[in-house]
Amino acid sequence: MPKSTAFSKECVQSVEGWILDLYPKEDGMVIWIKTEKGDTTRLVDRWRYSIYVSGNHSDLIDLAKQIATDGVALEEKYVRPEDSDKSTVLRIPVSNSREAQELAEKILVYGGYRRFRLYNVDVKPSQIYLYEKDIFPFAFVHATQRSDGLEWRLLDSQEEVEYRTPPLKELTLEVKVASTRIPKFTDEIREININLGSESIRIDSGDELDKLMTLVKLIQQLDPDIIYTSNGDEFLFPHLARRAVQNEFSEKLVIGRERSPLRVSGEKGTSYVSYGQAHYRPLPARLLGRIHIDMENSLLYCDCGLQGLIEVARICRIPVQRVSNTTIGTSMTSAQLYHAVRNDILIPWVKADPEDLKTARELLIADRGGFYHEPKVGIHDRVGELDFTSLYPMLMLKKNLSAETVRCKCCPDSAERVPELDYNICEKRKGIVPKSIELLLKKRTKYKELEGRTSDPSLRLLYEKRRAALKWILVCAFGYLGFKNARFGKIDAHIATCAFARQTLLKATRLAEERGFELVHGIVDSLWLKKKGATENDFIELRDEICRETELPISFEGVYRWIVFLPSETRRNLPVLTRYYGVFMDGRIKARGVATRRHDTPEVVRKCIEEMLKVLAKGEDSSDFYNRVPESIDVLKKYVRALKSRRIGPDDLFIERHLSREVYEYRHEVLQAIAAKQLVREKVEVRAGQSISFIIINSENRFSKNRVLAAELVDERTSYDVDRYLELLFSSAATILAPFGYTASDLKRATNLL
Repeated sequence: MPKSTAFSKECVQSVEGWILDLYPKEDGMVIWIKTEKGDTTRLVDRWRYSIYVSGNHSDLIDLAKQIATDGVALEEKYVRPEDSDKSTVLRIPVSNSREAQELAEKILVYGGYRRFRLYNVDVKPSQIYLYEKDIFPFAFVHATQRSDGLEWRLLDSQEEVEYRTPPLKELTLEVKVASTRIPKFTDEIREININLGSESIRIDSGDELDKLMTLVKLIQQLDPDIIYTSNGDEFLFPHLARRAVQNEFSEKLVIGRERSPLRVSGEKGTSYVSYGQAHYRPLPARLLGRIHIDMENSLLYCDCGLQGLIEVARICRIPVQRVSNTTIGTSMTSAQLYHAVRNDILIPWVKADPEDLKTARELLIADRGGFYHEPKVGIHDRVGELDFTSLYPMLMLKKNLSAETVRCKCCPDSAERVPELDYNICEKRKGIVPKSIELLLKKRTKYKELEGRTSDPSLRLLYEKRRAALKWILVCAFGYLGFKNARFGKIDAHIATCAFARQTLLKATRLAEERGFELVHGIVDSLWLKKKGATENDFIELRDEICRETELPISFEGVYRWIVFLPSETRRNLPVLTRYYGVFMDGRIKARGVATRRHDTPEVVRKCIEEMLKVLAKGEDSSDFYNRVPESIDVLKKYVRALKSRRIGPDDLFIERHLSREVYEYRHEVLQAIAAKQLVREKVEVRAGQSISFIIINSENRFSKNRVLAAELVDERTSYDVDRYLELLFSSAATILAPFGYTASDLKRATNLL
């Protein structure tokens, strides 16, 4: 069985393998290497993390005397990415992130909050280490342990798309508690299950202490590299830690590779707002030397799997553990921070770069967002779709759009100008943002090519997962460009990107119209076009011409047999830009903005609408579509009968909604607040940003606090409000049939409910 080993700090030894995990300890940075034979080796580098201080030279000398610690020194760095010359700053080594934060706050107080500015304070030491050493997670490396630290030789490349990954041992951990209702931290452990490939191990004998002891022994014997859990951050590991305390076993509850026991943390998870929506991230459970993936709380893992996590970790230089349990923006930012560190640019602790002042006319022109062309509500035959590939990131790269390059002070007369606004763009330097996304764009394109060429389904899935992970990062890169707290973002760069995008779509539209195409719909980076008698080759030729003229990649998604653009639910003559559905010539269905795509749609409604769309998709054109409408209504009737006869199970009735605020902040009894309060009464901690699932049991009394029942409280005796679910069903069905004169009332009549 593979063993975990550690080198003596004084001996000189070498190892080759993949960087599995890394984290700071008192004696430096700990790195775990996974070898080709499957062994794991623990290395320690005597490296210290540093923060930086800028200010008046004499003030820095005075500060250095006050700190009086080893390693404090004056260095030359760029304090702003747009600076042409380096500035003298004070470097102060620290032991860990907490010490960095505490020292930085003391320095601010000492300087009266005016004399000093702090840098590199809140960047994770593990990331800074990767930047400085120019290595990355899951890179294949040769490491030599010497008396004064580690010497690295990189045997891998970030640009590689056919890279190897180490032989990983993975297991899934599940804990069942002795509770008939909602699991609580006070509930005793009833059973522990470990799944390792085809092997399953059940720990259900002995008392609770015996179970914990057996778990620790098995983890040590199996020595997994990755442990998967469902809700492990929020419940499973905190529960194990609390039960260990109860059984006086807390010092021996070692799940990671370090002899560091799993602790009960007093810290809470984090609620935050992104793009106007509240989110909640539980405090991650860190298993030092191993990777813990909470399958329920890792957005990137749910969408892109382990291979997606590894791809992001490699290209953004951020440990896989952090990739799995933090925001996508954090990973994307790491790629930018790497380029800053490698170019001697300091990372501000508190960003203080305000937006440039604008006149009212400038604001009117600038704040226009992306391109859009409203479609005509209804069904359209033989419409082709063209989509620019990563349009906004591509423009950011090609036009050199970054906080320090748009409206730079060094190139006021530059030839490259922002459309409509005439902002200058720097000609002397390449921005940090373009540098950070160049490789992401290159690799995403390569993965798409490989995906299309391979006939191996497993390889195709691998390329698809990696490409999807990069797409998430690229989408986030544009959003952060305009985020006020982004380290290297600025609203002027965001505005410039939108202006170039509008110009690009207008140029593409003009080229299409010159070839006789009619623009049916256009939004952000996509165009829907039609032309009488046009073949797929006509669309492909148009695509190629647009690509040549704009010098940007654009893909031809296909020709729809028909496509339906849907109206607003309140104003039936107005289209909704992102609400449509259609079927391509090859039978693929594409739907946006309908019940099948909404996260709060109960499964019974989702299944009904999906089945209705499949029936409509049999139509070869608009005339045939109309002939299929009665058949689609028959599908609706089937689900109506199932609801009325109560043949629908709870799993198909749950509605999931986000808490936009803390439970006690809700002034009105909205459904998710009612369900959340039910959980609170059961001693369950509920936070803003969490998703709450519930079943509607009685919606008649709008003031009742028992209109819904939280999913955790549902049992075999739970009934549901048939009429309310029928309303949801009719409303969703009416949405897709609205252009053809159907309302919810019409559908009720058609199903004999009126």
